[in-house]
Amino acid sequence: MCALVKEFLLIAALTCVGAALSIGTKRAQAPWALPELGPGEILAIDARSLDPIWVDARSEEAFAEAHIADALHMNEATWETGLFDLMDRWLETPRPIIVYCSDAGCSTSKKIAAQLREALPDAEIYTLNGGWASWQP
Repeated sequence: MCALVKEFLLIAALTCVGAALSIGTKRAQAPWALPELGPGEILAIDARSLDPIWVDARSEEAFAEAHIADALHMNEATWETGLFDLMDRWLETPRPIIVYCSDAGCSTSKKIAAQLREALPDAEIYTLNGGWASWQP
């Protein structure tokens, strides 16, 4: 019995040390910490469960290189044509719209989302927290 208790305590201690190192070195988020979301933002994990209409607000080159499946390319340069394509898709099957750009520092997705909220006031529109970088595994 004493050996079993010692083994349990050793495993518990190693687990605690490993967790503390992971959180201390920022390799893992503290389980009690909530992700910081700005107004109108959504996390990638939540977005995956929605079946949204994706809007890629990155450059044409970045979009051509890789993008989320079935995403529409739409930024300030392609606003007019992109808006009509998006409206056609949204009117056919209304569902949430999620706009993303390259990473958390990119503000293009927020600008496009604000313009979309004016153009489609009845639509549920989000920006992807962390952008394309947060979508990558």
